[in-house]
Amino acid sequence: MKNIVKVSFAAACALVLFQTNSFANENLATAFENGKVNGKLKSYYFAKSYDNNTYQDASIWVNGIDLGYKTGSFYGFSFGTTAQFASVTSIDDKNNRYAPYMDGSGAIMSEIYLSYTYDKTTAKAGRQYFGTPLVAGSGSRFIRQSFEGYSIENTSLDNTKIVAAYLTKFADRTDNAGSPGKFGDGRIGVDGAWTVYAKNNSINNLTLQAQYAERSEKVQNADNGAQIFYGDGLYNFGGDMKPFVAAQYLTTTYDQTGIKDGDAYGIKIGATFFGLNTYAAFTSVGNSSVEQGIGSGAIPLYTNGETVDAWSATLSDTDAYKLGLSYKIDSVILSGSFASYDRKNVPKVTETNFTATYNVTKNLSAQLQYSMLNNEYIVEKDIDTDLRTRLVYSF
Repeated sequence: MKNIVKVSFAAACALVLFQTNSFANENLATAFENGKVNGKLKSYYFAKSYDNNTYQDASIWVNGIDLGYKTGSFYGFSFGTTAQFASVTSIDDKNNRYAPYMDGSGAIMSEIYLSYTYDKTTAKAGRQYFGTPLVAGSGSRFIRQSFEGYSIENTSLDNTKIVAAYLTKFADRTDNAGSPGKFGDGRIGVDGAWTVYAKNNSINNLTLQAQYAERSEKVQNADNGAQIFYGDGLYNFGGDMKPFVAAQYLTTTYDQTGIKDGDAYGIKIGATFFGLNTYAAFTSVGNSSVEQGIGSGAIPLYTNGETVDAWSATLSDTDAYKLGLSYKIDSVILSGSFASYDRKNVPKVTETNFTATYNVTKNLSAQLQYSMLNNEYIVEKDIDTDLRTRLVYSF
């Protein structure tokens, strides 16, 4: 009798387990069936010219595809992944000027994450793209920078978004040796980086942002980590001319003895005249440099450059101003800017940039970006011009 009871109980458990698994598999199958594939076919051609004898002019043509997939929801859980494939089709770069930025053939799994959403909160774990003012991967080159770690976003409070993250690895554009970047310490330090970010627009026409980020030391026991704080406010006055005024503050506290903490502030005003969007900005850095953030996409100062050494405004004793405008004609957006960086005991540096973006169709876009530069930049010594063209088909 006991054996019969045991067998009956085991059979009942097996039946329940089978039904539960069948139910789960059915829902899991539905989640995958409801998944979405997305991607981009890309073709980028970049070229640089120099006005010295140190570097020779360089050019590179890269083609490839980004391919992503995200499942539908399964009890709030979903899985996502994105792979980037790049092929350097042609290159003329005797001085390896594109080695850290564009010269990378191969594939990288930039996103592999599990996310969970409950009400107005989403948590994500794994490799992921991440974008906030102080922590952001750049997508301006062919391979987009990516992070690995944990993030959470909440919008429960009215007109407020809060984001927190602990990032353990970082993948750059290339590995500086002809392949896409690999996940490692990179920009985040040996013990990773963490951040908290808040954005609020509870007051009509006013948007406020604040973020704190901390990067661990680049080498164990080097004591060269940094803590960065950023805040800004933007007020739109409304009306046909859409005038606005904005202000920002950026500060860096360095762990390393002998390096002074840095701070910077900026102001920006703008308006629209007969469809022409215009702005003027000014920033100033004290006698110690500030860090622009973590990842090449973190360039929050209003006067940072458009192309070469985009963080030019963050150097010590730098007063910078930038003027910009843009105009839309049907499916074409034309924009231009001029930035000047006045540094103590260093020749003034300027950048003049023109950009034209043509949205050929809903899925196809073409862009041409051209910058004229002078004097010595941080990395690009005596660069004269920088050309970037992008052709992208999104699906």
